[in-house]
Amino acid sequence: MGGQLAVELAIERPDEFRAVIGLESGLSRARMAPTLDFHDHPRISNEFRMQSMYGKTAPGNPESSGAEIAWTYGQSAPPVSKGDLYYNFIDHNLTGGEAQRIDTSRITVYLMTGEYDWGNSPDQTRILAEQIKGSKFVEMKGLGHFPMAENFAVFKRYLMPILDEIAKNGER
Repeated sequence: MGGQLAVELAIERPDEFRAVIGLESGLSRARMAPTLDFHDHPRISNEFRMQSMYGKTAPGNPESSGAEIAWTYGQSAPPVSKGDLYYNFIDHNLTGGEAQRIDTSRITVYLMTGEYDWGNSPDQTRILAEQIKGSKFVEMKGLGHFPMAENFAVFKRYLMPILDEIAKNGER
């Protein structure tokens, strides 16, 4: 959800930040809305949430990282999980052209998505990037929806050049 918030900050508060980095950002995840009730239903256990989040991790990364991600999501109360996803699936919707309003001469926009993220695929992030003139998109090979938690060493190789570029560009 932070990736969605990053883009919304670029729209609403471009002069308050030098840059935003949207991880797993997209225009909309409304297609996922029919699954919202699965996250707070008496017949569906926390195991469902755990496994659905585990399924967004990339193969080949440390098994312990995927298990930790799954365990973390299994600890949230069902209404909390559903509430978080409500923002992600319903409230965040930039399909009306809002992303095109971002002025990258005022705020730099970096978009990064893991190649194995089926919830918000690299293709979906590319569509968003195409709407933000001057944005920079990176597909992170070998990572899924939770790059910083799945395999930080791989994620760091993608992140550090962006942080270095932001630091090099200094104040606007």
